[in-house]
Amino acid sequence: MSSFVKGMLVGILSMFVFVAAVGTVAFFASRGESRIPSETALVLHLRGGIPEHIDTEMPGFLSVMADGGSVTLFGMTQAVRRAAEDDSVKALVLRCDGSSAGWAKAQEVRWAIEAFKESGKPVWAFLEIAGREDYYIASLADRIVIQPESFLELSGLRMEVMFFKSALDKLGVGTELIRTGKYKSAGEPFSRNEMSPEWREVLNETLDEFYSQLLEGLAEGRGQDSEHWRALLDEGPFDTADAHRHGLVDDVLDEAGFFEELDTALGADDLHRMSAASYARRPRRAGGGEKIAFMHAIGTIMSGSSSTDPFSGYPSVLGSRTFNSHLEDLREDESISGVILRIDSPGGDAIASEQMLRAVRRLSDEKPVVVSMSNVAASGGYYIASAPEVPIVAYPGTYTGSIGVFTIHMNLRELYGKLGISKEILTRGRFAGMYTDYRPLTADERAKVRGYVDSIYETFLKRVSEGRGTDPESVRELAEGRVWIGSQASENGLVDELGGFRVAIDLVKQAAAIDEEAPVRILSYPPRRSLLDTLFSRGRRAAFAQFFDSPAFSEARRDWTEVMAWADRLRGGAMYMAPYTLKVD
Repeated sequence: MSSFVKGMLVGILSMFVFVAAVGTVAFFASRGESRIPSETALVLHLRGGIPEHIDTEMPGFLSVMADGGSVTLFGMTQAVRRAAEDDSVKALVLRCDGSSAGWAKAQEVRWAIEAFKESGKPVWAFLEIAGREDYYIASLADRIVIQPESFLELSGLRMEVMFFKSALDKLGVGTELIRTGKYKSAGEPFSRNEMSPEWREVLNETLDEFYSQLLEGLAEGRGQDSEHWRALLDEGPFDTADAHRHGLVDDVLDEAGFFEELDTALGADDLHRMSAASYARRPRRAGGGEKIAFMHAIGTIMSGSSSTDPFSGYPSVLGSRTFNSHLEDLREDESISGVILRIDSPGGDAIASEQMLRAVRRLSDEKPVVVSMSNVAASGGYYIASAPEVPIVAYPGTYTGSIGVFTIHMNLRELYGKLGISKEILTRGRFAGMYTDYRPLTADERAKVRGYVDSIYETFLKRVSEGRGTDPESVRELAEGRVWIGSQASENGLVDELGGFRVAIDLVKQAAAIDEEAPVRILSYPPRRSLLDTLFSRGRRAAFAQFFDSPAFSEARRDWTEVMAWADRLRGGAMYMAPYTLKVD
């Protein structure tokens, strides 16, 4: 037997041994957690993002190696709500260490904390290195403690936009942005060196709305009024002494001192600490009641199959073929009483968005459907939500709207020349050379593309008007590619209600004629795949390489893949794409 074959077999065997060992440890660990001590503090660790959905079981296998592992937003918030009624859980501890879940998800977490507080049990927060999002959540706590020599990254809000036109000019890359909607700014970073007045207008209004929500949230949690917090945030960020002096925290203690103080306050000898992730995975008897499916639509919309980051198990690309297949399964499953379409997508390909909307319409013809928007459901993400008689629920901080279309034509001739590359192009047909990257568009070609983009835009307006039960001209007033925050979208009629999981579930129960007090079983879709299925479905070499990649490299690779996919689709394709990621710092 060759050394290559031997090495390959050893590698495969080692992988199986590793998976079996970790799975065995996780199994016995979970068995040990089936019953928790009578005096337990539930610890909600706010660090990094919170996934909407996990496609694979891999994080679960590795949970004992990562402080409880990953848990979805729904699982986390349900755990907090369930702990409120669990006599063994005496307190909720918020451990703040750099949350980046997003504004809408932070609001869902806050609502779960408010529900926990109704039990009368204490909520305490320990700030390790906390930022704006951590403190927005932690402000609801009865007591906030910061560790010594730390700092509170709490000040105002900031948006930054990077422009590439001058860099592209130096490289010899010409760009032509063709868009419908004066606010459709997704292509501006490649065609301008500064914001257009329309984009600046929208971003300023967006900042105002987010800032207002932040100030109101702090006032609700810590008292005083919004103006007090507006003035105080102008003094930030804060070191521990300043945070204590300004009343942002109640004390400065290390972790040991924090839990000793909590033990004393509850009259406990030594509280057992359990992560919310571990608590969420505790074995429970299957609940009764009718079934409601949570169908997750996460990632950039593209034609074809969805894709998942194998290292994290989180979705990255929302493929129309995969999405439609799952919706068809739900449509035919007579055991499913209703569906909540949970969207967290900035949009993407226009054709794929149309295919997906048609699938949503077919599903809604058979059973009740409610749309629940997460951090972002913009452009194509809003398009697929626009089915007639399907209610739309959004958070006050959801990033939505962006009803518009754009495409970009890039001319690389000068760049090719600098690299010593030339092309000769032979064509038959008037517009056969329209999508070459070796020259700019002619006037006739530009008019052709403009006609296509305008046609796609009119379809967008028509689909939204059908979904909202109004006329296209009324939608046009709210369109033009303009981004709306959930609270604004509620006022102008682009969404029906503000809320999160609980509101969406109540609406589905109402539409399905399920008693509002009756329990229901929530099923998450797409179904999770096994670790081995995830690893080997993409081929042995790619799977092993991706498995051992670092998270940072995986993220960079995913972003590059998406950019290349967009570039490929833009060769003649239009995009229902939001103006990049909305990130507020």
